Amino acid sequence: MSLVSITPQSRTAGTPAAVASVWFAPGQRTRPPRSCRVDLIVIGARGRVGSALLRQLGRQQGQLREDARLELTLIAAFDRHGFAFDLQGLAPDRLEHSFVPRRNDDAERLLEHVTRPGAPRTLVIDCTASDEIADAYARLLAAGVGVVGANKRANSRCLASYRRLQRTAREHGAPYRYETTVGAAIPLLGPLRDLRLRGESVRCIEGVLSGSLSYILHRLHEGCAFSAAVAEACALGYTEPDPLEDLRATDLVRKLLVLAREAGFPLELEDLHIEPLIECEQTGQRSLPDRLAAHDTAWRERIAAAIARGERLVVVAEATADGGRIGLRAVPAQSPFGQLQPGQNLVLIRTDLQDQTPLTVSGPGAGAEITAAGVLSDVLAAAAQLAGR
Repeated sequence: MSLVSITPQSRTAGTPAAVASVWFAPGQRTRPPRSCRVDLIVIGARGRVGSALLRQLGRQQGQLREDARLELTLIAAFDRHGFAFDLQGLAPDRLEHSFVPRRNDDAERLLEHVTRPGAPRTLVIDCTASDEIADAYARLLAAGVGVVGANKRANSRCLASYRRLQRTAREHGAPYRYETTVGAAIPLLGPLRDLRLRGESVRCIEGVLSGSLSYILHRLHEGCAFSAAVAEACALGYTEPDPLEDLRATDLVRKLLVLAREAGFPLELEDLHIEPLIECEQTGQRSLPDRLAAHDTAWRERIAAAIARGERLVVVAEATADGGRIGLRAVPAQSPFGQLQPGQNLVLIRTDLQDQTPLTVSGPGAGAEITAAGVLSDVLAAAAQLAGR
């Protein structure tokens, strides 16, 4: 979680806790604006994305204090097993020795602390894939606490829940940012909101939205076995903790729902037609690598047939106001989708003004460092919003 609190020095007469521009008479010495303290609480702090975020934050704290006038102070970090807390501030890149075993009530006591009346302005950073943490979003936003989430679960539940979170954030002036839930650090959700605000209707979204599946299929076309390609993607941190969420398109479904709703399409899960990459039993005595290896021959034959036709296989997600679809598609090898590099995403957005030549957004769609960079961008924007509140 992250908390924006204002240092006593910044509460000088009439001075807002945001960065302000002040004009002085000619010859008068200017006084630089003071920093606004923002207390950060990171959940999932020792996961891949959380760890990368803390390293990046540690490197940038001084520059952000100087250039953005934001005093980003990490006061708490926790995960399922450990908890670190210090109101004076923790060193983001030297946290390991600050963790103590987490008690059952630590998270709840922390939530009570930041949502109490008169609490400092707070920003919560969720680097988990936890339903339990997503359940807390409404409570945090209703208390005016900002939320930055890399967690897709909150916005991919039923449409009513998605709309409730948006409304709660607006009504309480709480920043709610989740750009990295779709496309890692690729700017997709912000541009979609801008299109809608200027009155431009989105007609269709089509794209390769899964960096993990993009990587796996690219490696298959290079001759790698299916099971080995999945293992590589896991080792690189491209997949979800359970790679079956990628292979069954569960993770991609969440991304498409978030993207579609940001485009203004009122879609529910049942409005999507889903074709998983594989059907893989959940139970049995065989290990996951063994179960994946059982698909190696079929995938080798499938890829060879596509190459012989001058095609490549990609997983494409598409949505309109009427529904959506996720599935494997054979595309010309020289097409934009066919030429994607491993782990890359490519999204085409068609609007009423930009239909024949759609808007195109592309870039790396997976990886802890790139995702953490996107989370940090959201943190800076959310902190600035809180500071100006």
